[in-house]
Order: sequence, then structure tokens, then C-alpha cells
Amino acid sequence: MAMYLLKKDEDRTPVYDAAAKWRERCLIHDGSIIWEDESIWTHSNLKRLQEIFVHNPDESGSSFEEKLKKQLHGEPDYMYKLFVELVFVYYLFPYKRSIRFETKLNKLQEIASWKNISINQKAAIFKGLENGLGSTGTFYNTNKFDEISYIILIALHLKEKKIDERQEILSDQKKIKDFAVKTRALIGKRVQMQHVLLHLVMPDKFERIASYGHKDRIVRAFEYITENAKLNDTDEKLLMIREHFEKSYVDENVDFYDTKEIAEKWAPLEKKIQPAPTGTGKQDDSNSINSSFDKFGDGLVFENEEVLIEQVTTAIQNGKHIILTGPPGTGKSKLAYKINELYGKRPIAVTASSNWSTYETIGGYRPDRNGILNFESGIFLKCFKDEKTNESLNTWLIIDEINRADIDKAFGSLFSVLAGDEITLPFESKSGKLITIKPETETGNLETNDHTFIVPKDWRIIGTMNTVDKSSLYEMSYAFMRRFAFIPVGIPKEITSMLMEQYLESWKITDYPYVEILTEIWRLINKYRKIGPAIIQDIARHTIDNEDFTSSIILYVLPQFEGLPIQRIKEFAQDIDSKTEAVIVMEQLNDFINDFFEDGLF
Repeated sequence: MAMYLLKKDEDRTPVYDAAAKWRERCLIHDGSIIWEDESIWTHSNLKRLQEIFVHNPDESGSSFEEKLKKQLHGEPDYMYKLFVELVFVYYLFPYKRSIRFETKLNKLQEIASWKNISINQKAAIFKGLENGLGSTGTFYNTNKFDEISYIILIALHLKEKKIDERQEILSDQKKIKDFAVKTRALIGKRVQMQHVLLHLVMPDKFERIASYGHKDRIVRAFEYITENAKLNDTDEKLLMIREHFEKSYVDENVDFYDTKEIAEKWAPLEKKIQPAPTGTGKQDDSNSINSSFDKFGDGLVFENEEVLIEQVTTAIQNGKHIILTGPPGTGKSKLAYKINELYGKRPIAVTASSNWSTYETIGGYRPDRNGILNFESGIFLKCFKDEKTNESLNTWLIIDEINRADIDKAFGSLFSVLAGDEITLPFESKSGKLITIKPETETGNLETNDHTFIVPKDWRIIGTMNTVDKSSLYEMSYAFMRRFAFIPVGIPKEITSMLMEQYLESWKITDYPYVEILTEIWRLINKYRKIGPAIIQDIARHTIDNEDFTSSIILYVLPQFEGLPIQRIKEFAQDIDSKTEAVIVMEQLNDFINDFFEDGLF
């Protein structure tokens, strides 16, 4: 059986219980899993959703929730309830490192709130969302429209059949697979929901694998088991492979991910999540992730945090350094530290400067107290060697505002090392030997002398770059950029009161009385200049005990508008006064604008 019931004291039984109730009450019958006495999953309701959602895609740049709110506008309560339950089903499979339990509940509550529908999140059914079953990946998280459309079409086409036919389809391995494949053809994309729903409705026949690629790799790895069987279907082959191994693992639940000996056969290069190292600074494995890490925290809230985590881990796994890009105040610097925490690192952190040369970054001769010149390591080389013991280190480097440096001048010969070459510097160590920098070899060349610096294979630079000023600073060469993954850390597409409350909670600002005002102020700020939530935290702390929004706008917001035409800045001030409920003293705002911008400060 492919059920995944218990792992590290995390019981998955509620997931399967919820899936079984959905199968019986909603797919076979017309009921509900949250509002048990109501008929919600009816043919007419699903047909209506097909019209207003599946056949009415919103291709604007808005968030999924913002689009959905427009698509459901004017519909009766039961249509909102149906969509809440659709999203519930969508969230059943992803485990908590893919999508957090709190995120799942918040998304359901948000949809219900549009129609003032109450949800009892203490109900037993919601335990099914807590732990999840497996990883879903970026596409599942960012392509909600197609994944949820698939659920709608599966349910709709089942409802076009009689109850006994529905039961027959949902109880027969070949028929449900054929039904699922034909429905996916209507979507036109390789939605992971096909695999997810097959496992949820028939977990004894279909694996808890959402990835097409993983299924294919497993089948290829164990082809010797199925080669004599006349099977063409991937899922049938997986079942045969499972049954083969179950004969050997009589007392153990066979799992293609968690049964070590099996996983190593089909995924030998994939690193399992291990406890993080203690942060000694010694060389370790960049694939080793802190197993207790499930969100960034520390005042960081991101619209698609799960996607962001996956982008970071995938880039590092693929050998890339990282540059976090985005407007000011989005938490890029904090995020750089959290990435190091994720990998158990204690980084060196610096802010780039236009004055940087290889003297600051690689090193050079510096006089000691007696006037004797000795080689002293620069910023980069300090990451690779303990100057007292000469032990090799793997200290990651955070470079804030990396594009403020002339990259080619500052990185110099380090480019060659990152490309896999060994270089010798024109400097001698105290032992009289020339300084050498070279990449780590497959055997892990840990040389404990004073003149050899080893660049670990898994050493990483985490840089940050404000997109607002990237055009006015140094450009990056192609040779530099191809060694980095540029990961956007943006501003939420839809700034809502619910999102604002999440930020306030993360900042440990409790009982803030002006949430709606703060929300509208941030919306207006971003109408004129994209600025992240850090500035909103400043405003919230300034106004929590009073209502002096005028001073907070002067202190924290207006100086960020440097470079905008003064008329645009005055329009912003007028908007703050007329479009929010904040008490604004316009005379003070206008006086500051005239003094600060018009009379010569900028």
C-alpha cells in the first residue's frame, strides 16, 4: 500500500480521512466536507464554476486571489463555499515545507471572508491540512488556476455520470487512471493534480508522487522488475515495483522517497534533508539543510514564501551563487542571513563599495606595527582560511548592494577560481611561499599551510541589489552574471488588511489600531514608488501609540521619493490626505516637500 501514514511523529491519517470523505461525500454524492449538511458539490454548481472560472481565465498581472475575487463577484454563498472546498482539496497533498499549515488556513479564510462566511477551523477535517503528504514544487504553487481547474473538471465530468458509474470509476485502477488522463488533456498542461488526486482517491494503487519526472526515473531505475511484464502504464509499473519490494520489507512501509536503499537507486544525486551543522565554519555540504526550518520568520513575510524557498534551494543545489533583487525595504538583507541560517552557516557580511579593488577583496601587503609588510587576506580569502590555525573554512559571504562595486575590478582573479582554475598571486605568505588560490577537488584537498587557500565547491556568495538604482550604478558583466541566480524579492501584488496583519504579527506589533489606514498607505506608496514593507514597519511603530501619520510620512516615506518630479510627490501627499482615514496636516507635508525637494536638498 502506498499510504504514507507516519513519519517522525507526524501522523498523516487525517489527510487520508479527509480525502476519503471528499471522495464519498463530494465526488460520489453532492455533499460537502466542511458544511456537512449542505449540498455544494452539485453538477449545476460545478458547471457554473466551469463558466466563470475555467473558461474565464484572468490573464492580468494580479494575484490569484485578486483574480478569483472578481470571478466570484455576485455569486451566491454556496459558490464561495464550493471554492473554499476546492482550495481545501488543492492543499491536502503539499507537505508543510511546501506550503505551511497557517498559509493553507489563511487562504481558505480569505476566500470565505469575501462573503462573510464563517469557517470553524477547529473542526477535525482541518487536521487533514496540517502535515501533508509530499513535495509539490514551484509549478504547483504558482499555477493554482490550472491545478484547481483540473479538480473542477474531474468532479464535473464525474457528476455527468450516474452514482453507480461514479463509484465504479473511483474503485477501479484502470478506469480512474483513464478518466484522469482524459481530463488532463482538456487542461492541456501536465498538471501535478493528476498524480495528487489519483493518490488521494486510491492510495493503495497510486504512489504519493506528484512529479512526472520522478515517476519516470523510478520506473527506469527498476526496469529489471517490470521488463517481462506486458505493462505500458507508468503507474501500473510503479505498483508492480512496490509489490516486489514489499516482499523484502515485510515489517516496513515501502516508500520510494523514505526507504533509503530504494531511494538511493533512483535518486543517487539527490541529497536528503539533514540536520544543520553547528556553524563552526568548517567545510560542509551546502545541500545540508536545517530540518527544523519551515519559514523565514524574523519579521519576514513573503507573498509566495514557499516558492521563494524553493528557488533559493534549487539555485544553491545547482551550484549557483545568489543575488536577491527587488525594491528597497523588501527584506533582502534579512533574507540573505536567513538563507545562511537555512544551511547552518555563520556568514561574513559586507556592503559593497565603488572603491573596492582586489586589495580589499583578495588581499595585499599591509605593514605591521614594526613596518614590516605582510600579506593580509581580503574579504574573500577570509572566507576560506582561519588565519590563526590555517584550517580551511567554508564561510559564506553576504554582499549588500553588490552592484555598487565595479565587479570586474573587485573580483579580479577570483573569477578564474570560480571557473575551476588555480591561480597564484604575486604575494608571499610569512613562510615565503607565493599565495595560491584553488578550487576544492573531488577528494577534498584540505591543506593546512599559510599560503594555500581552498575555495570549497559549496561556498556561496549571497548578494543583494536594489532594482530602483541598478541602472545608475556599475553594470555587471556576462561572465559575472552567469555564475549567479537572480532571485526576485518583490512586493505583494495585492496588499490586503489580512496581509498587513500577518506583517504586524511577524513584527510583534500587537493590537495595532490602524490596520486599514496602514494598508491603504502602503498601496498608495507603491503607486508612486515600489518600496517594501520595512517602511511600513517604521510607520506602524511610530503611530502605534498615537495617530501622528503626518510625522511618520515626513520621517520615513517622503525622503524615499528622491528623484520623482515634485508635482508627483505633491500628488502623493494629496492622495494620503483624501484617500485614507489618516489625520494629515497638509501644511506640514507641503512645507517639507518644498524645503526638501524644491529648495536644493535634492
